[in-house]
Amino acid sequence: MPDSAHRVLMHSAPSLYEHLNAFAHVVESAVAVAGISEDDQIDLMVAVMEALNNAIDHGNGEDASKQVHLKIDIQPASVTVWVRDEGQGFDPNATSDPLAPENLMRNSGRGLWMMRAFMDEVDLIPSPTGTLVKMIKYFSSQSSPSHC
Repeated sequence: MPDSAHRVLMHSAPSLYEHLNAFAHVVESAVAVAGISEDDQIDLMVAVMEALNNAIDHGNGEDASKQVHLKIDIQPASVTVWVRDEGQGFDPNATSDPLAPENLMRNSGRGLWMMRAFMDEVDLIPSPTGTLVKMIKYFSSQSSPSHC
């Protein structure tokens, strides 16, 4: 991506799983514009889709009268993603450890862990009117913090 390029993509839709394909197309467009590696593309897609799933299911309770909002800001050295639901918010510290032995066989509970594993920064901002998830993926070695 040229150093001067900057692009913002946005999409909102009702909290129904049938809208995930439209969100996925927005993410695919973003990674195409960003010109990032295939590994970074996969990391970004997995993290964003997890955040969107959480917004639909946990945030909005699959309530079609509530919206899920996606914003992607593509910069020369990073991609910043915001996913916001219109639910009641939650305490991110109250989530269980998906790697604890008693949770290994659960069918859910790994979304936040995956977002943190695949993105360089993840911030969860709960409020009484919803939760905002902000994630950043760096792809320029000169501005990237150390990340495992």
